[in-house]
Amino acid sequence: MVSFQTGIIRCCSLVLLAGLLLSGCGNNSDKQAIHALLDARDLAVSNHDIGSYTLLLMPNYAYQGQSEFDVINRMIKLFEQFDAIDMQSSERVIRFADDAHAECEQNYLLRVQADQQWRQVFQRERILLTRTDSGWKISGGL
Repeated sequence: MVSFQTGIIRCCSLVLLAGLLLSGCGNNSDKQAIHALLDARDLAVSNHDIGSYTLLLMPNYAYQGQSEFDVINRMIKLFEQFDAIDMQSSERVIRFADDAHAECEQNYLLRVQADQQWRQVFQRERILLTRTDSGWKISGGL
C-alpha cells in the first residue's frame, strides 16, 4: 500500500512538473516578443525615430494622467534637445499578470549629447505591456 501511494504521489508530481514546464513554454514566445519590443524602443530612442517609437505604444495610451500625445510630445522634445542619444536596457524581469498583460522591470542607461558634452542617467523602470491583435504594446510606465 505504501508503494502504491508513493507511485501516485510521484505520478502527480510528474504531471504537475510537466504542466509547469509547458505553461512556461507558452510565455517564452511572449517573453521573446516583449524583449524585441523593448529592444525596438531602445533603437527608436537612439535613432531619434519618433515614427517607430509611436508604433510601440498601445493605441490610446493613457497612464497616470499621461496620454499617448503627452508621451510622444515628450519624446519629440527630448529628440530636439539633444544632438545624439544612446539608450541601452539591461537586467529585464518580465512578469505576466494574465494572457494579455505583463510588466517588465529593467535598468536603462540613457546617454545624451549636447554642446559636444555627453551626460548620462542610469535608472530602473517598470513598463506595462498589453497584448493587442498586432502584438505586444507599451501600455503604461512611460
